[in-house]
Amino acid sequence: MLSKTLKLVLACSLVGLASSSIAQAKICSQQDAIQAETEASTLPDWDSVYKSFQRFGHCDDGAIAEGYSDTIGRLLAKEWKHFERLPELTRNDKEFRRFVIRHIDETLPSDYLNQIIENANLRCPSNAKPLCGAIVKAAKQGDD
Repeated sequence: MLSKTLKLVLACSLVGLASSSIAQAKICSQQDAIQAETEASTLPDWDSVYKSFQRFGHCDDGAIAEGYSDTIGRLLAKEWKHFERLPELTRNDKEFRRFVIRHIDETLPSDYLNQIIENANLRCPSNAKPLCGAIVKAAKQGDD
């Protein structure tokens, strides 16, 4: 049995950890939001998307999120030639992988979603099958 004092110390420690996590959450400043919205829909390749995610991922909402969806949809549907870089970037950064998958959504046109499914099914490198499976699943959900 834990003593009341030890329970109190543990509870205070947990509250402190939660508070420090909340304090570390990055706020999207107006300047960040302007920059993120300006670039989100015009990123030319996966390295650019990743750099933008690192700088502005905390601003991923509203028009900014739609811009990221536009870019991710375009890269997966119309510019598959850049795909080989995506598995490398997502292999070491699971949060970036979730970011990419989250942006394969209902805001994308049906023809993009269908092309994404086709690309992921037919043009996926053998070392990226799990990622391609997640992409297909997201695209099918976006097309519902």
